[in-house]
Amino acid sequence: MELTRAWLLQNVQPYASKERVYADVDAVLLRYPTLRPKSDVYTFDDGRSQLLLCVHGLLPITYRHASYNIPLNVWLTRDYPRHPPLVYVVPTADMLVRPSKALEVSGRCNHEYLQHWQRKDEGCSLLGLLQDLQDNFSREPPVYAKPRQQAPAVNVQAASQSGGPPPVPARPPLPQGSYQSAPLSPPRPPPPPIHQHADPSQIRRFSPHGAFTPPPAPPPPPPPPPPPPLPPQLSDTVRPPFAETNPIGRSGSASADGNNNSYPLYRPPIANIRQPDLQGHSVSPTTNHTAQPVLAPPPVPPAPLIANAVQQLAQPIRSTPIPDLLDDDTESTPSTEWIQAPLSSANQPPPRPPNPELLELHRQALALDAERLRAHQNDLLAGEPAIRDEMARLEAVRDVCRGVAERTRQAVQSTESNITELRRKGDPEVDELVCATSIVHNQLINLVAEDNAIEDTIYHLHRALNCGRIDLERFLRSTRVLAEEQFTKRALINKILGVDGPKRID
Repeated sequence: MELTRAWLLQNVQPYASKERVYADVDAVLLRYPTLRPKSDVYTFDDGRSQLLLCVHGLLPITYRHASYNIPLNVWLTRDYPRHPPLVYVVPTADMLVRPSKALEVSGRCNHEYLQHWQRKDEGCSLLGLLQDLQDNFSREPPVYAKPRQQAPAVNVQAASQSGGPPPVPARPPLPQGSYQSAPLSPPRPPPPPIHQHADPSQIRRFSPHGAFTPPPAPPPPPPPPPPPPLPPQLSDTVRPPFAETNPIGRSGSASADGNNNSYPLYRPPIANIRQPDLQGHSVSPTTNHTAQPVLAPPPVPPAPLIANAVQQLAQPIRSTPIPDLLDDDTESTPSTEWIQAPLSSANQPPPRPPNPELLELHRQALALDAERLRAHQNDLLAGEPAIRDEMARLEAVRDVCRGVAERTRQAVQSTESNITELRRKGDPEVDELVCATSIVHNQLINLVAEDNAIEDTIYHLHRALNCGRIDLERFLRSTRVLAEEQFTKRALINKILGVDGPKRID
């Protein structure tokens, strides 16, 4: 069971609801040990083929207090459980499907549970489907035993019991020109039958001396069924082993009382065995002194003729085929079908017409395909102007993009040339970047910078004094020197500003 579950887990991967498929199939296998899973190709009615999971085997039912097993196949579609599975009854060789309202002649089931599943799949499962099928099949079995064909031996025995000769089967046609040299003997009428219900007292025998004898014992059981009939030309030359019986009216047999008197005893002729013609075939009392003359046998046919007859004897007896009531629409005589087989093809029956339901399905599928192709054709024809308009718009956009790309390319080339020139000149000095238009203004810039630097130095010396980094004497000495220098710088700044502009306000 573990190997089956591992195989099942591997084969449910293509399904959309693989967990549900695995759970339902596993529950069915636990409930019905006679069912087994398999993976096989299923062909739909429209011709599509798909690899599906199938649960096949025997479904046990109880009908009239007797247990039976119904063979069936349950195919799980890829949309399971949204779509119901496909259930088929698969009869064996000795069974036939019993069609009904819920069962087609092909074996497909369409019970109420499947119809409810198709409308609403909630609450439906594979185990519930099989239980419903089990109940329905127990009430009305879907199959019945195929009627058996009676063997030829039964017909011969029945004919012998009824007192009349059995019917001679039709003779197969002879090849052209095979037996034309052999003479043909005229047919003989069969002897009158002796009815079994006749009064035994009316059946009398007379001995040669005229004494009355009691009625004879009943005839022995009939011989086994004979082989196929031989042509009339070979019936005397090639004789079956069981044909060596005493001919009617032959003398020389011993009687029950010890006398060498033979009495005529009539037996029904065996079918398909033709004895040579005898003179005086009528039943009449005979004596042990005179014998009836017998005709000479016909000439022995050539060796190929005997070989052909032996081959015909060696061929198996073809049984009458059972008519297929599900497929054949025309009625024919089964006993004459194999006799007409060697004839020309003009006498053969016409081929069986195709299934009209399958033709209707193909017609509908082809109509849908044709309609879909026409819609595609209309879309393609209507899409040509739109494609041309889109091509014109894209060509205009392409021209605009080419113009923008050309201008961008020129700007990039100009920028690259400027960058190359600046790299060739090198980086300028800071003093060259910050400069005035005259020497006086350059001196003013330097004086302002030095004044600000002295101001910052005095500020940091004051912070160092507060932190105790320097002492007071050093602070005073450094501050005095910086203050004198700052005074000089500011005086010069004021002098320059007084000449060229307003005074600086400190």
